[in-house]
Amino acid sequence: MIEHVIQLIAAAALMYLVSEWSKVEGTEGYTFSLYPWITTLPETITTVMLALSGYYVAALYNSVFSAVFDLAVGLGIVALLYGPVEFRIVDLVGIAAASALVFCITDIDGIITFGEGLMLYAVLFFAIAYSIARYGLLKRRATHEDIFKTVVGLVLLAMLGFWYYMNVEALIPYLGEKLGGIVSAVLTSLPDVVVAAVYGLMESEAQAELVGAIMHDFVENVPTAAIVVGLFGGYIVDSNPMLTIAAAAVTASTLVFVASYRRVTKFEGIVLLLLFLICAYLAVV
Repeated sequence: MIEHVIQLIAAAALMYLVSEWSKVEGTEGYTFSLYPWITTLPETITTVMLALSGYYVAALYNSVFSAVFDLAVGLGIVALLYGPVEFRIVDLVGIAAASALVFCITDIDGIITFGEGLMLYAVLFFAIAYSIARYGLLKRRATHEDIFKTVVGLVLLAMLGFWYYMNVEALIPYLGEKLGGIVSAVLTSLPDVVVAAVYGLMESEAQAELVGAIMHDFVENVPTAAIVVGLFGGYIVDSNPMLTIAAAAVTASTLVFVASYRRVTKFEGIVLLLLFLICAYLAVV
């Protein structure tokens, strides 16, 4: 088991390095809508492959708790280290919150079908179109080097994603689906949290990247798995939808709070950290 944990940590570190290397200079529209396709690709692959293997709960937790961890832990740690975090992209925060709420609606019966996957993708495409129309895409004209780095980065991340999935699947017999999915979510999100803790979230582009990744967890990762499984005549089955919805609702309500007050203080940072721990504990037990 230890060797699989080591390989997961190594894969997560490499995925972070590749995603950072392939990143180009972009606006809030780019970091919110397009860059998360790169950073969350390994999570998407892991979610899809776990679902195809019949590990539906692990697949859902891999995505949902990635969103909870990104927001609760990432934002909480930044608030504790740097003081109040002032959010300037309130509209994008609102869209991310809405995406989490739509996900809750699709999972309320414990089943996410092919059609519901398409509905979630519709939310994603609306968010992409809005963010690009509102904030633009790149701060400068894309060069051949930018295109090369993006393409190569996607290929490398796809390969790392499959390696990551194989180790997650190997750990599930030891940890169980619930804990295995949460561990997977934490490891893929941990590098982003470390970066947020080191550099903060003062720039609006960094804030857009955080909420964009959260949005993709709900309306890109899970629906991709639902669509792929649906092509084989199946659907995503959630054995305990109320817990999954509760975790998604915590994310949505936190995003609504951020959009309403446009800030997160140190006290609220502590509350966010505790919320993640409580959600993870309830999900496992």
